[in-house]
Amino acid sequence: MTFPVVRTTFAIVIALLVTACTTSSTPITPKTPTWTTFGELTQPRAYATAITLATGEILVVGGLDRADSNVTNAESELVNVKTGAVSVLHQQLEGRLHQTMTRGLDRIVMAGGVKFATTHWDPVDNVDVFLPAERKWITAAPLIDPRSDHAATTLITGMVMVIGGNQGPRLLQSAEIYDVKNDRWFRSSPLPLPRTEHSAFTLPDGRVLVAGGFGASGAATDTTFIYNPPADEWTEGPRMNLPRVQHAAVQLSSGDILFIGGDGAASGTSERFDFKLGIFVRSGTLGDPRQAARAAALPDGRVVLVGGLPPRDHEFAPLRSAEIWDPRTEQWSDLPPSPTPRAWPSIVMIGGAVYQLSGTGDAEASYRTIERLAVD
Repeated sequence: MTFPVVRTTFAIVIALLVTACTTSSTPITPKTPTWTTFGELTQPRAYATAITLATGEILVVGGLDRADSNVTNAESELVNVKTGAVSVLHQQLEGRLHQTMTRGLDRIVMAGGVKFATTHWDPVDNVDVFLPAERKWITAAPLIDPRSDHAATTLITGMVMVIGGNQGPRLLQSAEIYDVKNDRWFRSSPLPLPRTEHSAFTLPDGRVLVAGGFGASGAATDTTFIYNPPADEWTEGPRMNLPRVQHAAVQLSSGDILFIGGDGAASGTSERFDFKLGIFVRSGTLGDPRQAARAAALPDGRVVLVGGLPPRDHEFAPLRSAEIWDPRTEQWSDLPPSPTPRAWPSIVMIGGAVYQLSGTGDAEASYRTIERLAVD
């Protein structure tokens, strides 16, 4: 009477083994990344600045709308990615472009930029601080030097450092640090040489790397500088593989920094600053050479690159193409193109999805639409 039970049990085991083998041999098909039009801002904006908040919202500030009588946008907006709701913060700010927005402690520090003055653009010393918990802006102490196209980074102390930039045709060497708690700016040691449209990142050990941009000669540079906050001094850093300006740059979870594209010979390349080795290493070739693109790092270490302009193009024809970088292979592969072509878009990552806002389209069009790329 026990034999049928044994045979039945044996048969079940064999069936489970067959099922397991069959299941393990079946490849898992990854989801195809897809773009959707997620929503709309209340105002068209080109060259706006966007940053994510701890609440999961996107704060959008500034920008240009040539159809607006004021030219620049004086109101900021909050995008709730969970509900799709967009709300306007009706506090009037100085409408401007090319400012920086940087996290400092529990707030966002917006510094500098240029405002439109009837026939030309003037650099400003304005500083506004956004308090996410209170959902409001407060006016902060002004910069020591008005500046635009500068770089900014948060030091490990929570203070915010702004570096270089320009006042019209005059390039700046000066750097200053904002004491967020006490609303006070103080000068730090100036850059060894002036530069603008560069990148600055705080390294895991607290030092600051400045790379790329325009130098005093008016040409793109491959030189770098490293700032040591405790000593308040700059030293020369390693040279990049290629001079870069109008590039994209993003810090990886390892502390390394990926520099992507740019004008001229750099347009089809990327390179990674290896923090541990202190050198730049080549890190892949882009499918579409580009400048004025933007990038965002995903939680798994991959990097998404979107938009931009073809290098040295005689027409203003922004790109729709998007690419993704794999840190395991250090290679780029194609993603589906975005719904609209954009140069200088604002790209942010929330919850594993990438959101594209603002940017400049054909004929320098300003955009309201918010586009979402679901990568996984």
